[in-house]
Amino acid sequence: MSSIINSIQSSSQRNAELLSILSETDHASPSLNQQRSYISQLESQLRTIDNQLKKSNSQREFDLKEHKKYSESVFRRFAYKASGQKDKFNEKANKEEKDYFDSLRESQNNENQKSNLKDSLEQAKLKTTHLESIVSRHDQTQKELDELYNSIFNGNTPSFPEEDVLENKNNSALKEYQCTRHSFECEKKTIEILQSASESMKLALGSMKDALSYSTWDMWGGGSMSDMMERNALSTAERYWSNVQMLNQQAKFSSPYVNDLPKVDVAMGNIMSDVFFDNIFTDMAFHDKIEHSNRDLNIAADALERNLQEAQIRYDQIAVDLKGKEKRLEDARRELQNKRSEIFNRVANQ
Repeated sequence: MSSIINSIQSSSQRNAELLSILSETDHASPSLNQQRSYISQLESQLRTIDNQLKKSNSQREFDLKEHKKYSESVFRRFAYKASGQKDKFNEKANKEEKDYFDSLRESQNNENQKSNLKDSLEQAKLKTTHLESIVSRHDQTQKELDELYNSIFNGNTPSFPEEDVLENKNNSALKEYQCTRHSFECEKKTIEILQSASESMKLALGSMKDALSYSTWDMWGGGSMSDMMERNALSTAERYWSNVQMLNQQAKFSSPYVNDLPKVDVAMGNIMSDVFFDNIFTDMAFHDKIEHSNRDLNIAADALERNLQEAQIRYDQIAVDLKGKEKRLEDARRELQNKRSEIFNRVANQ
């Protein structure tokens, strides 16, 4: 019996240290699982974007060739004019120019999304490496604690059924904690992603506001300079809006409660109308299109804000639940440890 007492006395400090480490690292396993799932989703999105980029680049090269047939061919322009089909030429040139800039815009958006996804993936992998080291420490600590208890209890303890009951209670509390912790980490990641989306949305709205300002200037005779700045502002707004959509989709992967955003078509200018047919009527018509895009973008911004607010509410609710599960797990571990100490003492005094 003295050997058991000696074992208890010699291992009591180490036992307390191991329990403390387990408490500090319990979060790592569910966090790592969530992070690996997030990486898998990012990699899937990256493969999709790569495929879209190949298609859009191929389409852009084709549209560029068609565009040049009309924009750079003096003979073709003369032939249409000589045959009395000048309007038909302008219509065709206008269409080819629009097709080219549409495909160019799509390629640029895909390139931006790919760059953003690669950055997110790199950051996620760094966090995963950090979590893996914590999980490794947790697993090694659990292994050492198990070995410590086994060295004292000599395997199964059928003579002490009360210890087995508390051990099962402890294991059940751990599973509940890890399940809730996983939900907590998912909502935490959702908030981080939606906050990034919100920042991009602010930039998109700012660029759209600039576009409206330049469009107003254009109606008052701003000329080619206002046209150029207007188109640049719209292109910037569309780029940020594209990033918002991508991030909101990532947030949906982290939490199924995130809703899709409304559709927004960012108005784009047209070289033929801006240069060849530029007048107050075309300027006013395009200004109306920009205002419509601005309204749609503000509606989408409100929807994004709702997603963020709802995610924050879920996060806060789960945080309260997690705190309770954490306390329950600590109590279960302490109760199990106390029971084992009691058994040690009882056996030693027999």
